[in-house]
Amino acid sequence: MENLVSVIIPAYQEEKKIGRCLRSILASTYQNLQVIVVNDGSTDRTGEIVRKIKRKRESGTVSIELININNGGSGHARNCGLRRAKGKYISFVDADDMIHPQMIERLVQSIGNGSDMASCGIVLCDEMGRGKVYQKRLRRKLRCPAQALEMAMWSRIQMNLGGVLFRKEKIIDQEGQILVACPEDTVCFEDFSFICEYLSRCNGSWEALPFQGYLYCRHDGSRSYEKWSAMELSHALQPMMAVGNRMDDENFISHKLQYTFRFMALWYEWAFRSGGRIFTPECSDRKICMRELERFVDLYMKSADVVWYRKLAVWIVRKHSCLGWVLARTVGWMVRKHSCLGWVLARTAGWIAF
Repeated sequence: MENLVSVIIPAYQEEKKIGRCLRSILASTYQNLQVIVVNDGSTDRTGEIVRKIKRKRESGTVSIELININNGGSGHARNCGLRRAKGKYISFVDADDMIHPQMIERLVQSIGNGSDMASCGIVLCDEMGRGKVYQKRLRRKLRCPAQALEMAMWSRIQMNLGGVLFRKEKIIDQEGQILVACPEDTVCFEDFSFICEYLSRCNGSWEALPFQGYLYCRHDGSRSYEKWSAMELSHALQPMMAVGNRMDDENFISHKLQYTFRFMALWYEWAFRSGGRIFTPECSDRKICMRELERFVDLYMKSADVVWYRKLAVWIVRKHSCLGWVLARTVGWMVRKHSCLGWVLARTAGWIAF
């Protein structure tokens, strides 16, 4: 008999999308499923729609469970779902996303061959679920923990929980205690923190499949840097930093590279959306960005893993911040209005300045 897979779906105010999400999971070629929908304090018809689908579509091999909780965020909802998971393997799907019919089957085949974690590529879709960008990927088998963490932390091929299959035994112990949980007190990077913590507990391999099986549907409410302060970003990245520091290897610096890159990116995003009178040396977000950039900047600038234009961006921020502000606003506008021209301008301007 096929091993049971628990699919956890956090849902908040998703009456327009939860039905589409559930139908995509129920259409899976792999049918031994425990589908857990955690209704995170929704006040719309999310719960009602789940109950309706449960009555019509539940079968002998596929169970649908609805858990109603007070609103506590996606991390809290996922952790509640983990406590109810009975499967040998665990997967997460967001309520506004969908999956390919073969996604679970292919991931189970991969992890069944001995991998600690299996993942597939992502299709970036519009709000209606139409594919727009396909994440290209070669098949990779990465050793855990060091090689896998290096790839996850710095190359960033898997920063979200979509399209990943985990072994329950590495997340929940035999007494039912959660060993790997989603952070519940951060505004971003809960998924990333979970993956890093999980990989740090593995000593086998992570297989990344060259198959686009997860449909990530962007919408107006999708998160962006615009909603984060520099202090919130620093707090959100601490779980990743803790995992990297536990490696106890001076040659392992991927977490420090990622930390520096995130603050460089936040600096430019802040510059793009702030006028000259706001974006000043006295601005608290700017002060924090500059302070955190300096923590590992020497490693960042010397690393062979960092491409030249990212190093250049940090150099401009540190040495010529006014020029950085101008470039951020100019390039940002060009990217939004004329994406191809913006890409060329970003690299040309950077090359000239360097």
